[in-house]
Amino acid sequence: MIILKKEDLHDQAGMERAFRGYFEDVAKECDGTFNAMLGMSFVDCNYAERQVTLRMATKPWMANPSDILHGGVTASVLDLTMGLLARYCTGGHMTPTISMEVSYLTPIPLNDILLVQAQITHPGFTICHATGSAWVEGKKSPAATAAGTYYVSKKMG
Repeated sequence: MIILKKEDLHDQAGMERAFRGYFEDVAKECDGTFNAMLGMSFVDCNYAERQVTLRMATKPWMANPSDILHGGVTASVLDLTMGLLARYCTGGHMTPTISMEVSYLTPIPLNDILLVQAQITHPGFTICHATGSAWVEGKKSPAATAAGTYYVSKKMG
């Protein structure tokens, strides 16, 4: 079980430790799960802005029939990034998705690097709101954007 440490919840260095630790734990404990198969990794974060950026290499198994990134994978990486950030910003509580809206703006090619950034817009005690965007590395405009709402469970994860 991946658990956040209280000492990692209060500053930039702790936030970085928490996200790096999450991906180390996924690699060790979650082999074969969907989240592990996505192969996402930590890029950076901003504690003051409640923001995190992750990366993922798009792979052939992620293709749709048009040979571009499947929209379900795009939605999943946006949801995963926003949800992990919601979990962090609520002190480690489980934060299952209540609702999410995705806008697909441009096709995402395979065999490229996708960057995904999330920001918490409202870290409530019961409901947490986040926004996200995904873009191909080296491109300036987003390929997809999202808004998500997450339930803040009283059970610690």
